[in-house]
Amino acid sequence: MSRAGSPAHPRARRSPTARARLAGWARLCALVLTLGLAGCISEDREQELGDRIAAQINAQLPLVRDPALHLYVNRLGGLIARKSDRPDVPYRFYIVDSPGVNAFALPGGHIYVNRGLIERTSDVSELSAVLAHEIGHVAARHGAQSLERQLRTGSLISVLYRVILGGEPELLDQTALRLGHTLWTASHSRQAELQADELAVRYLIEAGVDPRGIITFLKGLLREEAATERRTLSLEWFSTHPMTEERIRQTQEEIGEELPEASPGLARDIASYPAFLRRVRALPPPPIPHPVPHP
Repeated sequence: MSRAGSPAHPRARRSPTARARLAGWARLCALVLTLGLAGCISEDREQELGDRIAAQINAQLPLVRDPALHLYVNRLGGLIARKSDRPDVPYRFYIVDSPGVNAFALPGGHIYVNRGLIERTSDVSELSAVLAHEIGHVAARHGAQSLERQLRTGSLISVLYRVILGGEPELLDQTALRLGHTLWTASHSRQAELQADELAVRYLIEAGVDPRGIITFLKGLLREEAATERRTLSLEWFSTHPMTEERIRQTQEEIGEELPEASPGLARDIASYPAFLRRVRALPPPPIPHPVPHP
Protein backbone atom coordinates (compact mmCIF):
# COMPACT_ATOMS: atom_id res chain seq x y z
CA MET A 1 0.00 0.00 0.00
CA SER A 2 1.32 3.48 -0.85
CA ARG A 3 1.89 6.12 1.77
CA ALA A 4 -0.91 8.64 2.38
CA GLY A 5 -0.78 11.41 -0.18
CA SER A 6 1.74 9.54 -2.34
CA PRO A 7 0.91 7.97 -5.69
CA ALA A 8 0.91 4.19 -5.91
CA HIS A 9 4.10 2.58 -7.21
CA PRO A 10 3.95 2.06 -11.03
CA ARG A 11 4.23 -1.70 -10.59
CA ALA A 12 0.89 -1.69 -8.76
CA ARG A 13 -0.90 -0.23 -11.77
CA ARG A 14 0.29 -2.68 -14.43
CA SER A 15 -2.35 -3.64 -16.94
CA PRO A 16 -3.28 -7.31 -17.46
CA THR A 17 -1.34 -7.21 -20.75
CA ALA A 18 1.76 -5.87 -19.03
CA ARG A 19 1.47 -8.44 -16.26
CA ALA A 20 1.08 -11.26 -18.80
CA ARG A 21 4.10 -10.00 -20.75
CA LEU A 22 6.13 -9.81 -17.55
CA ALA A 23 5.10 -13.34 -16.58
CA GLY A 24 6.04 -14.62 -20.02
CA TRP A 25 9.45 -13.05 -19.81
CA ALA A 26 9.97 -14.40 -16.31
CA ARG A 27 9.37 -17.92 -17.63
CA LEU A 28 11.72 -17.28 -20.56
CA CYS A 29 14.42 -15.94 -18.24
CA ALA A 30 14.12 -18.94 -15.96
CA LEU A 31 14.34 -21.32 -18.91
CA VAL A 32 17.42 -19.67 -20.44
CA LEU A 33 19.20 -19.33 -17.09
CA THR A 34 18.62 -23.04 -16.50
CA LEU A 35 20.00 -23.83 -19.95
CA GLY A 36 23.01 -21.65 -19.21
CA LEU A 37 23.85 -23.81 -16.24
CA ALA A 38 23.36 -26.99 -18.27
CA GLY A 39 25.44 -25.69 -21.20
CA CYS A 40 23.40 -27.45 -23.88
CA ILE A 41 19.98 -27.20 -25.50
CA SER A 42 17.98 -30.34 -26.25
CA GLU A 43 15.55 -30.41 -29.18
CA ASP A 44 12.59 -30.08 -26.80
CA ARG A 45 14.18 -27.10 -25.08
CA GLU A 46 15.08 -25.60 -28.44
CA GLN A 47 11.41 -25.71 -29.44
CA GLU A 48 10.22 -24.21 -26.17
CA LEU A 49 12.79 -21.43 -26.21
CA GLY A 50 12.22 -20.63 -29.89
CA ASP A 51 8.46 -20.44 -29.42
CA ARG A 52 8.78 -18.05 -26.50
CA ILE A 53 11.28 -15.79 -28.25
CA ALA A 54 9.09 -15.71 -31.37
CA ALA A 55 5.99 -14.83 -29.35
CA GLN A 56 7.79 -11.84 -27.85
CA ILE A 57 9.42 -10.47 -31.00
CA ASN A 58 6.35 -11.05 -33.21
CA ALA A 59 4.59 -8.44 -31.10
CA GLN A 60 7.34 -5.97 -32.03
CA LEU A 61 8.23 -6.83 -35.64
CA PRO A 62 6.31 -5.13 -38.47
CA LEU A 63 4.85 -8.34 -39.90
CA VAL A 64 2.70 -8.40 -43.02
CA ARG A 65 -0.79 -9.31 -41.80
CA ASP A 66 -2.36 -10.12 -45.18
CA PRO A 67 -3.96 -13.60 -44.65
CA ALA A 68 -3.57 -14.65 -48.29
CA LEU A 69 0.13 -13.81 -48.37
CA HIS A 70 0.69 -15.49 -45.01
CA LEU A 71 -1.07 -18.65 -46.20
CA TYR A 72 0.88 -18.72 -49.46
CA VAL A 73 4.33 -18.48 -47.90
CA ASN A 74 3.40 -21.06 -45.25
CA ARG A 75 2.15 -23.54 -47.83
CA LEU A 76 5.26 -23.07 -49.94
CA GLY A 77 7.57 -23.32 -46.94
CA GLY A 78 5.67 -26.30 -45.57
CA LEU A 79 6.05 -28.18 -48.85
CA ILE A 80 9.83 -27.89 -48.54
CA ALA A 81 9.99 -28.40 -44.77
CA ARG A 82 8.25 -31.78 -45.08
CA LYS A 83 11.29 -32.96 -47.07
CA SER A 84 13.77 -31.75 -44.46
CA ASP A 85 15.71 -33.86 -41.98
CA ARG A 86 13.44 -32.56 -39.20
CA PRO A 87 9.96 -32.71 -40.75
CA ASP A 88 8.25 -32.90 -37.35
CA VAL A 89 9.34 -29.39 -36.35
CA PRO A 90 6.25 -27.11 -36.49
CA TYR A 91 7.69 -24.71 -39.08
CA ARG A 92 6.05 -21.29 -39.29
CA PHE A 93 6.83 -18.67 -41.90
CA TYR A 94 6.40 -14.91 -41.59
CA ILE A 95 6.76 -11.99 -44.01
CA VAL A 96 8.46 -8.98 -42.40
CA ASP A 97 7.24 -5.64 -43.74
CA SER A 98 10.74 -4.34 -44.46
CA PRO A 99 12.34 -3.22 -47.74
CA GLY A 100 15.63 -4.88 -46.80
CA VAL A 101 16.74 -8.09 -48.50
CA ASN A 102 17.12 -10.57 -45.69
CA ALA A 103 15.78 -13.77 -44.18
CA PHE A 104 16.50 -15.50 -40.89
CA ALA A 105 15.44 -18.45 -38.77
CA LEU A 106 14.87 -18.74 -35.04
CA PRO A 107 15.22 -22.04 -33.17
CA GLY A 108 12.05 -24.11 -33.28
CA GLY A 109 11.23 -23.48 -36.94
CA HIS A 110 10.24 -19.80 -36.96
CA ILE A 111 11.39 -18.48 -40.34
CA TYR A 112 11.17 -14.84 -41.39
CA VAL A 113 11.59 -13.43 -44.89
CA ASN A 114 11.62 -9.70 -45.64
CA ARG A 115 9.16 -8.24 -48.09
CA GLY A 116 12.08 -6.58 -49.89
CA LEU A 117 13.59 -10.00 -50.58
CA ILE A 118 10.35 -11.38 -52.00
CA GLU A 119 9.98 -8.36 -54.28
CA ARG A 120 13.39 -9.11 -55.81
CA THR A 121 12.57 -12.72 -56.72
CA SER A 122 11.68 -13.49 -60.32
CA ASP A 123 10.02 -16.89 -59.87
CA VAL A 124 8.95 -19.37 -57.23
CA SER A 125 12.24 -21.30 -57.34
CA GLU A 126 14.11 -18.26 -56.01
CA LEU A 127 11.83 -17.74 -53.00
CA SER A 128 11.82 -21.50 -52.44
CA ALA A 129 15.63 -21.43 -52.44
CA VAL A 130 15.67 -18.83 -49.65
CA LEU A 131 13.12 -20.75 -47.58
CA ALA A 132 15.00 -24.02 -48.12
CA HIS A 133 18.26 -22.41 -46.97
CA GLU A 134 16.64 -21.19 -43.73
CA ILE A 135 14.96 -24.58 -43.23
CA GLY A 136 18.44 -26.06 -43.59
CA HIS A 137 19.67 -23.89 -40.70
CA VAL A 138 16.79 -25.14 -38.52
CA ALA A 139 17.28 -28.77 -39.56
CA ALA A 140 20.99 -28.58 -38.71
CA ARG A 141 20.17 -26.78 -35.42
CA HIS A 142 22.50 -23.87 -36.20
CA GLY A 143 20.36 -21.43 -34.18
CA ALA A 144 20.41 -23.70 -31.13
CA GLN A 145 24.18 -24.05 -31.45
CA SER A 146 24.49 -20.25 -31.59
CA LEU A 147 22.47 -19.96 -28.38
CA GLU A 148 24.66 -22.60 -26.74
CA ARG A 149 27.76 -20.58 -27.58
CA GLN A 150 26.22 -17.43 -26.12
CA LEU A 151 25.21 -19.28 -22.98
CA ARG A 152 28.73 -20.62 -22.54
CA THR A 153 30.23 -17.12 -22.86
CA GLY A 154 27.65 -15.64 -20.51
CA SER A 155 26.63 -12.82 -22.87
CA LEU A 156 23.00 -13.90 -22.99
CA ILE A 157 22.91 -14.60 -19.28
CA SER A 158 23.98 -11.03 -18.50
CA VAL A 159 21.15 -9.64 -20.64
CA LEU A 160 18.58 -11.76 -18.84
CA TYR A 161 19.92 -10.84 -15.41
CA ARG A 162 19.33 -7.19 -16.32
CA VAL A 163 15.76 -8.09 -17.29
CA ILE A 164 15.16 -9.76 -13.94
CA LEU A 165 16.63 -6.84 -12.02
CA GLY A 166 14.80 -4.24 -14.12
CA GLY A 167 11.46 -5.93 -14.62
CA GLU A 168 9.66 -3.04 -16.32
CA PRO A 169 7.50 -3.88 -19.38
CA GLU A 170 9.32 -1.30 -21.53
CA LEU A 171 12.66 -2.92 -20.67
CA LEU A 172 11.21 -6.35 -21.41
CA ASP A 173 10.06 -5.21 -24.86
CA GLN A 174 13.50 -3.81 -25.66
CA THR A 175 15.23 -6.93 -24.41
CA ALA A 176 12.92 -9.15 -26.49
CA LEU A 177 14.16 -7.32 -29.56
CA ARG A 178 17.75 -7.55 -28.36
CA LEU A 179 17.44 -11.28 -27.81
CA GLY A 180 15.97 -11.72 -31.28
CA HIS A 181 18.65 -9.43 -32.68
CA THR A 182 21.44 -11.71 -31.47
CA LEU A 183 19.85 -14.54 -33.44
CA TRP A 184 18.69 -12.99 -36.70
CA THR A 185 21.57 -10.58 -37.36
CA ALA A 186 24.36 -12.98 -36.45
CA SER A 187 26.40 -14.36 -39.32
CA HIS A 188 26.56 -18.13 -39.37
CA SER A 189 29.94 -19.74 -39.74
CA ARG A 190 31.32 -20.62 -43.17
CA GLN A 191 30.63 -24.28 -42.49
CA ALA A 192 27.04 -23.60 -41.38
CA GLU A 193 26.25 -21.49 -44.47
CA LEU A 194 27.62 -24.11 -46.84
CA GLN A 195 25.80 -26.89 -45.00
CA ALA A 196 22.50 -24.99 -45.21
CA ASP A 197 23.02 -24.55 -48.97
CA GLU A 198 23.81 -28.25 -49.39
CA LEU A 199 20.69 -29.23 -47.49
CA ALA A 200 18.62 -26.72 -49.47
CA VAL A 201 19.62 -28.32 -52.77
CA ARG A 202 18.47 -31.73 -51.57
CA TYR A 203 15.23 -30.45 -50.00
CA LEU A 204 14.27 -28.52 -53.16
CA ILE A 205 14.85 -31.49 -55.46
CA GLU A 206 12.82 -33.78 -53.20
CA ALA A 207 10.04 -31.17 -53.11
CA GLY A 208 10.01 -30.99 -56.91
CA VAL A 209 11.50 -27.49 -57.17
CA ASP A 210 14.43 -26.58 -59.44
CA PRO A 211 17.39 -25.86 -57.10
CA ARG A 212 19.01 -23.57 -59.65
CA GLY A 213 16.87 -20.82 -58.14
CA ILE A 214 19.58 -20.61 -55.48
CA ILE A 215 22.12 -19.65 -58.14
CA THR A 216 19.97 -17.12 -59.99
CA PHE A 217 18.92 -15.41 -56.76
CA LEU A 218 22.46 -15.09 -55.39
CA LYS A 219 23.80 -13.87 -58.74
CA GLY A 220 21.05 -11.26 -58.84
CA LEU A 221 22.09 -9.97 -55.43
CA LEU A 222 25.72 -9.81 -56.50
CA ARG A 223 24.73 -7.72 -59.54
CA GLU A 224 22.74 -5.40 -57.29
CA GLU A 225 25.66 -5.05 -54.91
CA ALA A 226 28.01 -4.22 -57.77
CA ALA A 227 25.61 -1.56 -59.07
CA THR A 228 25.08 0.05 -55.67
CA GLU A 229 27.52 2.85 -54.87
CA ARG A 230 26.79 2.93 -51.16
CA ARG A 231 25.59 0.38 -48.63
CA THR A 232 21.80 0.36 -48.31
CA LEU A 233 19.09 -1.70 -46.66
CA SER A 234 19.01 -3.93 -49.72
CA LEU A 235 22.45 -5.30 -48.83
CA GLU A 236 21.54 -6.73 -45.42
CA TRP A 237 21.84 -10.19 -46.96
CA PHE A 238 25.62 -9.89 -47.31
CA SER A 239 26.17 -9.16 -43.62
CA THR A 240 24.13 -12.15 -42.43
CA HIS A 241 24.84 -14.54 -45.33
CA PRO A 242 28.51 -14.05 -46.26
CA MET A 243 30.76 -15.77 -48.82
CA THR A 244 28.27 -15.39 -51.66
CA GLU A 245 30.64 -16.14 -54.55
CA GLU A 246 32.02 -19.20 -52.77
CA ARG A 247 28.50 -20.36 -51.99
CA ILE A 248 27.51 -20.01 -55.64
CA ARG A 249 30.47 -22.10 -56.76
CA GLN A 250 29.89 -24.85 -54.22
CA THR A 251 26.14 -24.90 -54.80
CA GLN A 252 26.68 -25.26 -58.55
CA GLU A 253 28.89 -28.28 -57.85
CA GLU A 254 26.28 -29.73 -55.49
CA ILE A 255 23.51 -29.28 -58.05
CA GLY A 256 25.68 -30.91 -60.72
CA GLU A 257 26.06 -33.95 -58.49
CA GLU A 258 22.40 -34.17 -57.46
CA LEU A 259 20.48 -33.28 -60.62
CA PRO A 260 21.47 -36.31 -62.76
CA GLU A 261 19.71 -38.51 -60.23
CA ALA A 262 16.65 -36.26 -59.96
CA SER A 263 13.47 -36.90 -61.90
CA PRO A 264 12.79 -34.52 -64.81
CA GLY A 265 10.23 -31.76 -64.61
CA LEU A 266 11.48 -29.82 -61.59
CA ALA A 267 9.41 -26.65 -61.20
CA ARG A 268 11.01 -23.33 -61.97
CA ASP A 269 7.78 -21.41 -61.59
CA ILE A 270 4.09 -22.02 -60.93
CA ALA A 271 1.00 -20.23 -62.19
CA SER A 272 0.07 -18.75 -58.81
CA TYR A 273 3.41 -17.07 -58.12
CA PRO A 274 3.05 -13.97 -60.33
CA ALA A 275 -0.24 -13.13 -58.56
CA PHE A 276 1.41 -13.62 -55.18
CA LEU A 277 4.28 -11.35 -56.21
CA ARG A 278 1.89 -8.66 -57.48
CA ARG A 279 -0.01 -8.76 -54.20
CA VAL A 280 3.22 -8.29 -52.23
CA ARG A 281 4.29 -5.36 -54.43
CA ALA A 282 0.85 -3.77 -54.07
CA LEU A 283 1.09 -3.55 -50.28
CA PRO A 284 1.30 -0.05 -48.75
CA PRO A 285 4.84 1.27 -48.31
CA PRO A 286 6.63 -0.45 -45.42
CA PRO A 287 7.09 1.49 -42.18
CA ILE A 288 10.25 3.51 -41.67
CA PRO A 289 12.73 1.04 -40.15
CA HIS A 290 14.07 1.66 -36.67
CA PRO A 291 17.37 0.08 -35.69
CA VAL A 292 17.10 -2.80 -33.26
CA PRO A 293 19.08 -1.94 -30.10
CA HIS A 294 22.12 -4.13 -29.54
CA PRO A 295 22.60 -5.96 -26.27
